Amino acid sequence: MHATKDDARHLLTRIAVALVFITFGIWEITDPKYWAAFMPAFVAGILSPSTAVLIHGILLLAIGAALLTGFYLRIASALAVIMLLLIVLSLMYLTGYIQIVIRDTAIMLLALSIFFDDTRYLCMKE
Repeated sequence: MHATKDDARHLLTRIAVALVFITFGIWEITDPKYWAAFMPAFVAGILSPSTAVLIHGILLLAIGAALLTGFYLRIASALAVIMLLLIVLSLMYLTGYIQIVIRDTAIMLLALSIFFDDTRYLCMKE
């Protein structure tokens, strides 16, 4: 099977977003105390910040792996968009308009493009 330019664009977008999710997931799992400082205060009333970061890191890792492999890609990309939207809104509420919000908004839009993309090149299961 010969890959088209659309296939390459689709796969590169998936890899890029997946790498961000996987990298941050690993960082959160391996050093939850560092990342706990970024957890919104209302979470502390529900879970300890370190526990919340561990759960968040596991979710990031799972979403990243699903994006990378194409496993239930539409669901994985929707979850990526929702997670990034929550992160962007939380950052805007906590810190105002900063560079990280721009970066995460751009990644969210890439995840949204995966959601709407009908190309399913090298997907495990849809």
